[in-house]
Amino acid sequence: MLRIGFDARMIAWKGVGTYSRSLLRQFVQVPDLEVVCFHNQESLDRLPQGENLVPVALNEDIVSSRNLNKIGQVVNKAGCDLFHTPYVVAPSNLDCPLLVTAHDIIPLLFPKSIPSFRLRRAYKGLLSDAVQKADHIITVSTVSQSYLLAHFNLPLARVSVILDGVGREFNPRSQQERNAAMEEYGLKEPFVLWLGEFAAHKNVQALISAFAGLPGRYRSRYSLVLAGEKSEGWKSIEKEAARRGIAERVIFPGYINDPDLPALYSAADIFCFPSLYEGFGLPPLEAMACGTPVVCSNSSSLPEVVGDGGLLVAPRASSLGAGISELLTNDSLRQRLSRRGRERAELFSWETAAAKTLDLYRELAD
Repeated sequence: MLRIGFDARMIAWKGVGTYSRSLLRQFVQVPDLEVVCFHNQESLDRLPQGENLVPVALNEDIVSSRNLNKIGQVVNKAGCDLFHTPYVVAPSNLDCPLLVTAHDIIPLLFPKSIPSFRLRRAYKGLLSDAVQKADHIITVSTVSQSYLLAHFNLPLARVSVILDGVGREFNPRSQQERNAAMEEYGLKEPFVLWLGEFAAHKNVQALISAFAGLPGRYRSRYSLVLAGEKSEGWKSIEKEAARRGIAERVIFPGYINDPDLPALYSAADIFCFPSLYEGFGLPPLEAMACGTPVVCSNSSSLPEVVGDGGLLVAPRASSLGAGISELLTNDSLRQRLSRRGRERAELFSWETAAAKTLDLYRELAD
């Protein structure tokens, strides 16, 4: 019986949380595996149910480097064969091998993606510390691997690429389900959808400019829905929409609950993702799985994920606008991308990601 420790304190987060929940849901089905899940008060209710899952309370501050020794003591007491952190928080003085998942180094490339100077400084310190301590590192795309190798001068053998998956709940939904989701968030068809965080590297300003530059017949008919938690960056996006004279066409529904995502993706005429940099890029993959045509920037890991399942364009307003216009006027292209997107999304599964991660667990524990 292999007994692994997993830091599940980030399970309710976006991105890292999806990764953690998806892997743990697979792990609880493995008969010869015992998973010690270290949780805090916020994450306890989000843990999957399984006889082989052992919850252990760990209420230390996640982003404080001063707590790393305490975390190590708790992990050692639990007697794990291996400890896996899905975020760059590496306990000190572990008695077992340490596996770190470093999804990206976006805060190093785009510092303003973390608005708080304290958190920005803490992340840089934690990332550097985790890379030094890790017996092995997982990352989620070959682009992220190349950045990690170059930035930290790591040998290739220390960093494995295990691609993220897309949940099987992401599939085309009925009109009734779409209508219910739109009613929940105050939306009306037709609309172009973006979903994510209002952070600098997400390049939402370019999408605003692209939408403002569409021919008037499209601007008057379509809405631009910018879905995501109204964090610090969204005010500047709202102001830009007003400045470009399209404030009444830009809708901010706020954070979308996970169960509503497939229906919202399905309801959109187009999903547009103009990011400058992504470690992987789950939203376009989720949209593709739901059969929604995708216009996506051709930067960083996104071509690796989207492939021929979406329309890849330069992350500039002119190119994004041209891509959106082409899809709105070309029915056959929309249908082709809807089909290709679903086919492409089928290549990415959490079952595969979990199986490869489990192979790595056994290798490191041995």
